[in-house]
Amino acid sequence: MTFELVSGVDGRTYKMNPKAFGKLLHMARLNGWQPERVANEWPTDSWETEIIIPHLGPYMPGRVSRADAEGLRVALTRAFATGAVAVEGTVHLASVTLLQVARAGAFRVCLNHSESLETESLLDAVPG
Repeated sequence: MTFELVSGVDGRTYKMNPKAFGKLLHMARLNGWQPERVANEWPTDSWETEIIIPHLGPYMPGRVSRADAEGLRVALTRAFATGAVAVEGTVHLASVTLLQVARAGAFRVCLNHSESLETESLLDAVPG
């Protein structure tokens, strides 16, 4: 399973691994993102997907508003500037993708069950 991030502005679609998406939203939160639809209770000591995902439920799948996208853009830019994104290559690639999507404005997060597991493991974040 992958997520599809669909731009509300130009309709472009990007595929992203749910684990990378969860890590990036967590990283954005740690860098100042205040999501509109998530409670203030947030794990600060772990990047483990099993811990993060329940806090991001409204976004998986769901809609990210223009204001949330702008907050993501600012937080991810801050994470790049401080070196927080300088982790393994797949998360870096996914962060560049999410930053590009957030710059465009509001977007939807949709589930994509149609891909094989082989494809999912090869593609963490690529334009659709």
